[in-house]
Order: sequence, then C-alpha cells, then structure tokens
Amino acid sequence: MDPNYDQESRSRSAPTGEIDNQPAEKKRRLTVEQVNMLEKSFEEENKLEPERKTELAKMLGLPQRQVAVWFQNRKARCKIMKIERDYDVLKACYDSLLAKHESVISENEKLKSKVFTLTEMLLPAAHQTQRNLQGKLNSKGDDETMSSSTALVPLANDHYFTNVDETFGWWVWPSNLM
Repeated sequence: MDPNYDQESRSRSAPTGEIDNQPAEKKRRLTVEQVNMLEKSFEEENKLEPERKTELAKMLGLPQRQVAVWFQNRKARCKIMKIERDYDVLKACYDSLLAKHESVISENEKLKSKVFTLTEMLLPAAHQTQRNLQGKLNSKGDDETMSSSTALVPLANDHYFTNVDETFGWWVWPSNLM
C-alpha cells in the first residue's frame, strides 16, 4: 500500500482547517454590528471583489473566508426570496386565470342552453311558415309554372334550424348549409 495514501486520506477526512495537524481557526458568531456592516456592504454591491473582501475582513476583525461565505449565503437567500416572490406572483396570476376560465366555461354553458331554448321556440313557427309556404307553392303550381327564384326557396325542417356543429361548438346558420 502507498504510504502517501494514508496521509492523503487522513487530510481529506480531517475537519476543515485541521489539515497537516494544524488546529482550525474557530468560526466566530457575528455580532449585530458586524452583521449590520455586512448587510450595508451587501446592499451597496452584492459582488465581493478580493480587495473589498480583505478590507471588510480587516474592518470587522473576521477571517476573509468567513466574509466570503457570508456573502455567498446572503446571495443564496436573496435568490430564494426572489424565487418565492416570483412564485407568489405567478400563483396569483394562475388563480386569477383559472377563475376567469371557469367563469367563461359557465357562461358558455348558459349561452348554449339559451340557444337551445330559443331554437326550440323557433321550431313551431318554422313549421307553420313551411306549411304556409308549401301551401302557396302548391296553389301556384297548379295555376302557373314556378319561377326559378321560387324554386330555390329552401323548405324548413328540423335539421335546417338546429344544425349545431358540436366539434367546434359553433352555430351553423342556414345560409352556410346551402
């Protein structure tokens, strides 16, 4: 076995800062003043340049690594807060659109019902008109020949007035059927 392997594995498994038997510098909790100073610095510029990191570390009496980690954590928290705000806005928009969609669906169903009711009301009148027209055509047919314009008058039937294309939900008007 490689003698260096044992040394490498011990240095990799050792707690941070204790490589080569050197004691790790103890991580200190930040005071309120230090946090306020870091927050103020972060608000001015959230990118931490090496010179600025060194300056802040000296000013606050902290290791540079701790200042760098604080900035990384603060950026991560900002990103998470932004994602949460964006999510809340998107959720509110989705909920609003869903409510509008359901309202439109409901209104569509009401209108379809109204069209059906009105169509049912039209059928008896259409049948009466058809009978009257047929009677006139029959009486004229005996006396004289029909003109071409009279021959093209469509006769009403159930299909003529109630043709609804269910595939697209559109009302098909009689003029579209010829």
